[in-house]
Amino acid sequence: MFAVMTGQKLDRVPVSPFAMGYTAQICGIPLGDFYADGKKCFKCQLLASDLHGYDSTPMYAYASIGAWEFGGEIGFPYEPGHGAPYVKKHPIEKPEDVDKIEVPDPKTAGSIPLFMEVSKQANALGMPAVFMIGAFITHCGNAMETSRMLLWMIRKPELVHKFIGKIEGYEKLVTDWFVDTFGGDKCMAFAGGAIESNKVISPKQFESFSVSHEINIHRYALDKGVPSVMMHPCADQNKNLPFYKQIREACGWKGKYVWNFGPETSIEKQIENFGAHDVIGGNVDPPSFQTKSFEEIVMLCKDNIERGIKNPSGYILMPGCEMPPLAPPINVHAMVYAARKFGSFE
Repeated sequence: MFAVMTGQKLDRVPVSPFAMGYTAQICGIPLGDFYADGKKCFKCQLLASDLHGYDSTPMYAYASIGAWEFGGEIGFPYEPGHGAPYVKKHPIEKPEDVDKIEVPDPKTAGSIPLFMEVSKQANALGMPAVFMIGAFITHCGNAMETSRMLLWMIRKPELVHKFIGKIEGYEKLVTDWFVDTFGGDKCMAFAGGAIESNKVISPKQFESFSVSHEINIHRYALDKGVPSVMMHPCADQNKNLPFYKQIREACGWKGKYVWNFGPETSIEKQIENFGAHDVIGGNVDPPSFQTKSFEEIVMLCKDNIERGIKNPSGYILMPGCEMPPLAPPINVHAMVYAARKFGSFE
């Protein structure tokens, strides 16, 4: 993984299966414990990577981020059918709540201490300390409740703009805490947003409500010495592609980014937009890991490798989103098998 990020010679393509909740299954602990306990979260990811032989850095993250951090309440996934933490109470329910909420201290803000706990263990083993930036609309939608945010984008846009401004202030404090703790060069930022999907918002809304803030926080992290960013524009974000490229251009293509779009965005489009500077992460269809056979997964990975390996700035075999928590272990191992068989440089 270090080699692909620094442009060195590789023996095979790296494999990062975006495996989080899945690793709780491997280690035999409740999924809720994985997300509620930073030590268990790190241990499960480390042992699963050792078992399968893949190349991921353990990290903490989940899609419903933003509610707990601003004073809401989340539930941990202990019940059958749960796959990740979920929002039980949104901190913003009325227009006046936007003014009442203050920018939180990241040291006590929701999941951020768990991010820090996992990062301290990773740093002790020489791996990057991962923290989250960007994804302003996802943070906002989780804090307000998505349908309420979408309504206010049209009827009360000033409230959405105001709260996203507070999110930017909070993310700068998070960046400061991690950089002050580990040093910028020991950190990696993660930016994953699902509500940014064009299935939910228009590209015009993404541009209006998010892009300037994305540019600000990416510049801030890069100027603090953070050398790499993992970008995960989740689901269908094809119409947002020009704006993500605009963010990189506004940052002068500083740092090394890894792009991991959903399977809706072709690898060819990703290479066209980012390949001259950045690493492309594969986007094998995530549900297939739970529903298809080992042989079918190997062929999906083979196709992804053959397309992604053409990227001049490097490629990592990945699924297009988090590995399903109930994926059969043999299907996760199919990624490592495919990388060895079809992604060798020797």
